[in-house]
Amino acid sequence: MAENCDKLVIEKPVYVDAYFVDSFTKLRAADGISSEQIMQSLSPVVNRSNVFKAGEASGASGSFFFFSKDKRFVIKTMTKTEKKFFLTRFAKPYFAHF
Repeated sequence: MAENCDKLVIEKPVYVDAYFVDSFTKLRAADGISSEQIMQSLSPVVNRSNVFKAGEASGASGSFFFFSKDKRFVIKTMTKTEKKFFLTRFAKPYFAHF
């Protein structure tokens, strides 16, 4: 494959777990952010270089974060512990706040 190729090849299945779908949909709608805008901003093809750069500078927990290519969103990975905390203790008060 050529060095300057724009193609992103993922050789493993990619799974996405969605949590609090209705709550996040309402929160995005309040800010005027559509699902289409999310899909465009978070496209793996346009964010490829940011993903690889983020992996080079992971945090102390081993997770990493980066800005989407258009700088509209921050993407952060979570450890299992962070995920459990978010799902069990943080999410409901977070959505209630907004």
